[in-house]
Amino acid sequence: MNMNPDISIITVVYNSEKTIERTIQSVLSQSFNNFEYIIIDGNSTDRTNTIINTYKSHFKNGIIHITENDSGIYDAMNKGIALAKGKVIGLLNSDDYYFKDTLLNVYDAFKNTDGKTVISGELIFKSDKGEQLLKTSRERFFKKTNQYKNGVRHPATFVPKIIYDHVGLFDLNYKIAADAELIHRIYEANYEFTFLKKPLLVMSDGGASNSKGLRKQLLKENKLLLESYCPSVFKRFIYISLAKIRLTTKEIGAKLIYKYRKMENL
Repeated sequence: MNMNPDISIITVVYNSEKTIERTIQSVLSQSFNNFEYIIIDGNSTDRTNTIINTYKSHFKNGIIHITENDSGIYDAMNKGIALAKGKVIGLLNSDDYYFKDTLLNVYDAFKNTDGKTVISGELIFKSDKGEQLLKTSRERFFKKTNQYKNGVRHPATFVPKIIYDHVGLFDLNYKIAADAELIHRIYEANYEFTFLKKPLLVMSDGGASNSKGLRKQLLKENKLLLESYCPSVFKRFIYISLAKIRLTTKEIGAKLIYKYRKMENL
């Protein structure tokens, strides 16, 4: 195993036999080599672990591979972060994949910082409707953060290990928005963020926060985040009200789309 990696990549996986191979191959094909790869599996019941095992020998330093029950995606991510030895850590979902020079671009940016700076880039969002570039910038970050929203593209965000050691890991009180809460905690601790104007990965549709049945949970967690970080009762009321409106709009839109597809037999 590589005892001194510059970057640690962590993939959390559960029953992803259809996509995990593409994810692993994207890590294997990186032009930057001084990294470790950690896969935390939640006791998959399909062929996921069989596929992972076939790739272990392809990596110069192997793969750190754990298979056990967990309390959800953020619990599994915390396990991976606790194992990581890299200076900076990236979280790669099991249905997403990097570009060939992703880790090289991240490390080139990281080595020009003080070692305590979050590196965040753009991503390509891929769905059945096509592909969309989701941009990033310092201006967007501050605008979103000041509204108590997640100001980074989290799958394309790399956090130095030293920051995790200082501010802690994902808060398991959040089931969907723990990434937003963590980024806000890092921001509140006055760490710097730098933004790369290039896509670092392709993100596939289907994340937890995109699931229709979990939107109310997301609203609950938005309220929790506001109560934790927003001192103004008036602002909390406004932001929670706006979130409810967005939730209602999404639900109405989803119902109309379903009704249309049923009518047209799509």
